[in-house]
Amino acid sequence: MTGPQNPEITALLQRMARSMAKGAPKGWQRASISAHADLHGTGGDGVVNVLADGRSRPGPMRTPEYLKRVCELDDTGNGELAIDLVVHPDGRFEAVTSRAIVRRSGGTRGEPGEAGYVYVLRPGIRPPDAGDLQAGPANPTQAGDPREAVRLLRAYLRKRAEIFGWEPGRLERFEDVLPAPREAREIEDLERALGVRLPDDLRALYAVADGDDGSGLFDRHPWQSLGEVVSWHHADRWWAADGTWKHHTLGSTRSDGLPHARVRASADRPGWIIFAESTGGDFLAVDMDPAEGGRPGQVIRVGTHHDDGPVYVADSVTHLLRLQLAALERGDYKCDAATGQLWIGTALPGRHGDSADGADGGTDDAGTAAEAPVHHVLVTCDAELLPLAGHPTLAAVTVRSAEPVSLAPLRDCPRLYGLDLSRAEVRDLEVVAGIPGLRYLAMRPEQWHEVTGHAGGPPALAAAVLAGAPSPGTLAAWAVSLGGDGDDIRHYTGRLPEHA
Repeated sequence: MTGPQNPEITALLQRMARSMAKGAPKGWQRASISAHADLHGTGGDGVVNVLADGRSRPGPMRTPEYLKRVCELDDTGNGELAIDLVVHPDGRFEAVTSRAIVRRSGGTRGEPGEAGYVYVLRPGIRPPDAGDLQAGPANPTQAGDPREAVRLLRAYLRKRAEIFGWEPGRLERFEDVLPAPREAREIEDLERALGVRLPDDLRALYAVADGDDGSGLFDRHPWQSLGEVVSWHHADRWWAADGTWKHHTLGSTRSDGLPHARVRASADRPGWIIFAESTGGDFLAVDMDPAEGGRPGQVIRVGTHHDDGPVYVADSVTHLLRLQLAALERGDYKCDAATGQLWIGTALPGRHGDSADGADGGTDDAGTAAEAPVHHVLVTCDAELLPLAGHPTLAAVTVRSAEPVSLAPLRDCPRLYGLDLSRAEVRDLEVVAGIPGLRYLAMRPEQWHEVTGHAGGPPALAAAVLAGAPSPGTLAAWAVSLGGDGDDIRHYTGRLPEHA
């Protein structure tokens, strides 16, 4: 049962419905708005008018301040409030409000998907991190060399001076052009504040210079001071994928796609230490928590243009400096003497726009699927599901099939947490109730009706997705059928005054 209607909110929704009806075009059949609001503002897709021929047309929303006021009056909790409102030409309107339900558009980060609604049943349970499923490095030693890193930095600075025509001897000492170094005790103290030990070669560089004071030595990425490194490590990583179910999609994070990946398939990890940043919101980090094919201290790229996952750059800061010096020596660069900018050609792999990553896994080779470190698969028939029976690392499955498939092979996959069946025909939907670790399930309304009406929902479900564009009443009834907190879901109904 949903929570009780708030009379003040009902009146506001009526005003919104009246505004939507007034702005609707001739021959409209339904006007709707799916929005969200908090105490700071509002957002959403705007008003959509559906015409008699099924086409849709955007409409004006003359009273957006009502959305914020609805949020202020709603007493179901803090945070963002979802508001879905539909009005019909005969004056009927209905709405649903919730802080646990959020509308999502079709497809995210290149993943196939339909528009729908996510209902977070257990907000205290976080989505699993695909990187946690991967094995640690087969070779746990660092590839970097502290002495070689210092030598390469000095050689690199000399080459830069030669390119810009600076006077000879200017770069005999690091302190001539770079900030003063950190003392050993300072480095140790800052590492304790960091919570992660730096790789040996980067630590050695901080012992000769505390960053580059904005010079952009790493291909126009300024090398940060050690204090800035600590600050960034504990700051909000806004580019990382949202760690809540509301914005979670199966297979949304990728690694390098190698049989033995070098970088874990995570959005962010405590072992990724940013040490250089670009002006465009991208960062270079040393990775002290690599995957099976990587080495501690390897360099990766993360940030705004890499929200699908990190990109491998070099096996160490030492190797990165060697790549940059080699590029300068072969003339693979552009420079601007007036600004001191130096663009290195192909020294740094994985820049924004480079081709880098493959998918998590697949079933192209059914005979070896059980041995591959597969985490997320897209399947289209029974033949692709059969090799997945009991798969030890399988975490998520998306099924796209017009022919009915059987989910029986997925019963005993120990790490399976997510299923998307919203564009599939399934013969045995009752199987989902018997998958003990299932946390995320996406289905169409009729599929949910079958599961909740006959077999009962998965006992550990944390996030449910209803595909399509249901009415507010259908959305509210679906949420209630899942046994969630009724007080967080409120279904409003009413009618516009006759004169409206």
